[in-house]
Amino acid sequence: MNRKERRASMSGKAELPPGAKPADPMALHAMGIDALRAGQLEMAADLIGKAIAANDQVPAFHYNLGIVQKARGKLKDAAACYQHTIALKPDHTNAHNNLGNVWKSLGKPDKARASFDRALLLKPDNPDTHYNLGVLHSEAGDAEQAAPHFQTCLEQDPEDSRGARILLARLDRGRTPQHASHAQMQSIYNARAHFWDQESRYFGHLLVAQALQDHVDRATLDILDIGCGTGLVGALVRPLARTLDGVDLSAGMLEKAREKSIYDRLEQADIVSFLSAHKDSYDAILGAAILIHFGDLGPILQAAAQSLRANGLFIFTLFPNGSSDFAVAASDRLAQSGCYAHSASYVERLAVACGFSVAVLKEAVHEHDPEGNPVQGFVTVLRRG
Repeated sequence: MNRKERRASMSGKAELPPGAKPADPMALHAMGIDALRAGQLEMAADLIGKAIAANDQVPAFHYNLGIVQKARGKLKDAAACYQHTIALKPDHTNAHNNLGNVWKSLGKPDKARASFDRALLLKPDNPDTHYNLGVLHSEAGDAEQAAPHFQTCLEQDPEDSRGARILLARLDRGRTPQHASHAQMQSIYNARAHFWDQESRYFGHLLVAQALQDHVDRATLDILDIGCGTGLVGALVRPLARTLDGVDLSAGMLEKAREKSIYDRLEQADIVSFLSAHKDSYDAILGAAILIHFGDLGPILQAAAQSLRANGLFIFTLFPNGSSDFAVAASDRLAQSGCYAHSASYVERLAVACGFSVAVLKEAVHEHDPEGNPVQGFVTVLRRG
C-alpha cells in the first residue's frame, strides 16, 4: 500500500484511491483495509478476497485477510490465510505469531508453540512472541515457563502496552500494579473501537444507564461519562443530561464517539487527572467497564468525590472478588485484558472513607464470554454526602 492509499485507509471509507481501476488488486486491498477499519468485516473479506483472486502472490493480501477472518470468528480460514502468507514469505514474523494465536484458539497448543518458536527464531527479542508464549504457558499452568517470557516482553516494552506486568503479578512474580497501564488501555481500546458498537455480549452500559434512571428524579443533570468509549452510555443517558461530557484514553474510541454528536465535550485524558481538575462540576459520574481496570480504587473514588456536587451519584461496574480487597481477575481472558476484581466489603469500606454512602452494590450479568457463559459483575451506586 502506498502513502496515498494508507492515508485513504485511515478515513474509514471504502473508496477507490484516485486514479485506481476497480479491478486493480492494490486498490481492492486498500478498500478492504478501509472496510476493516470501519468495522465492516463482511465487506473487508469480500474486497481482500477479490484482490487475492486478481493477484495471489502478495503476502500482505493473505495476511490482512487472516486478520479479517479471525475478527469474523472464522479461525480455520484465518489459519489458512496465515499459512499462505508464510508460504510466500517464510520470514513473516507477525504471520507466525498470528497463526500461533489461531492454533491456540482452536485448541492446538503444540501447533501454537511451534508457530511462536518459529517467530522467536526469526526475531528473538520480539515482545509479541514472548507475550504469546507467556500466555500459552500460563494458561497451561506452567508459571515457571511463563514468567521469563512476560519479563522479557516487559523489558522490550517498558510502557507495558501488552499488560505483562499484571500477568506477572497474577503469577506472584511481582507487585500488583495499581491499575492497567495507559499504553495497554490505548492498545486494547483503539483496536476494539472499530467493532465496539456491534459487541452484543457486553451489558455494562445498560446496567449503568438503568441505575442512573433508577436514582434520579430530574432530567437536567450535568453528567460525566468516564471511559466513555464510543458513546454507548452517552446515547442512553443523553435525555437526562443538561450537559454531557466524556473522557477516555483511547483516541480511536473518542473518534467514534465524536461521529455520534452525543456529547457536549469530549477529552482524551487520564481519568483521575481529569476528575481532579474539575471539582464540584457534576451531578453524576458514570463509569461502565472502566473501574475494572483499576486495582486500588482509592485515587479514583477520592477524585470522583471532589468532582461531584453534594448528593451527586457515582455509578460504575466492577468484577466481584470474594477474598482479598482486590486482585487481578481470575479469568485468563479478563486478566489479559487488564482487568481486576474487587470485594464488596472493600468497595463499601472505601466508599465511606471517601465521603460516599452506598445506595446499591449488587451482582448482575456484566457480559457473556466468547463461549456464551454469563460473567457476573457488580453494579455500584454511590451517593456523595
